[in-house]
Amino acid sequence: MLTILACFGVADDFPGMSIEPPAGDHWVQVQRTARTLVWMRRTDRADMTMGVALLTQRVDGEFAGYEDFSRWVRKTKESNPDPRRFRLASSLIEPAGEELSSCVRYRTEIEDKTGGAGEESIVRLHVAGVACLHPDDPSRFVDAQYSARMPRGTELPAELEEEGQAFVDSLTFRPPPADGDWSLGDGVSAPSPRQTS
Repeated sequence: MLTILACFGVADDFPGMSIEPPAGDHWVQVQRTARTLVWMRRTDRADMTMGVALLTQRVDGEFAGYEDFSRWVRKTKESNPDPRRFRLASSLIEPAGEELSSCVRYRTEIEDKTGGAGEESIVRLHVAGVACLHPDDPSRFVDAQYSARMPRGTELPAELEEEGQAFVDSLTFRPPPADGDWSLGDGVSAPSPRQTS
C-alpha cells in the first residue's frame, strides 16, 4: 500500500470526473487533449513499456441497458484493426461492482507481431481498465485504463500492476459540467497540473 501512495498524487478534478494522476519521477505526461490524458512510466526493462490513460467521448444513441453497454464494450475492446499483426489471446469483461454500477471492468491480452513472422518478434499487450457511462449523463463514455507492452511469456511486475490498478480504481464521478464542456485538456504534451504547481 505504501508503494501506491508514494506513486500517486492527490486527485485532479476534470469535468464530470476525478482521477489520481501518477506522480513521481518515473512518470511523465505525454498527451493532454480534449478527450485523452496519457502518462507513460519508465520501467527497469528496455523491452517493457507501461502507460495509464483517461479517455472520454460522447456516444451517439442510447444503450438498451447495462447488458447492451457491456456487449458494446466487449465489441470495442475485442475489435482487431489488423488481423495480420494482432491476435486477441484473452478477454475478460465483468461488472465493476455496486460503487460503479454504470461501469464494466475489462482485461485483454493481445499478441502483436511487431517485427515480422518469427516467434521472437511477438510481444504481449496487456490492457486493463474500467469503461463507464457517466451515471448522470449516459451519453458520456469514460474509460480509465493501464496498459503494458512486453515480450510474450513475460509477466507484468506486481508493483506496476498495482500502480496501474490504483490509477483505474481512483476514478470517481462528479456532476456533469454545467456549461457542457467535457474537455480534459486543450493540447498535446502539456504538463499536468501536478507538474506545474
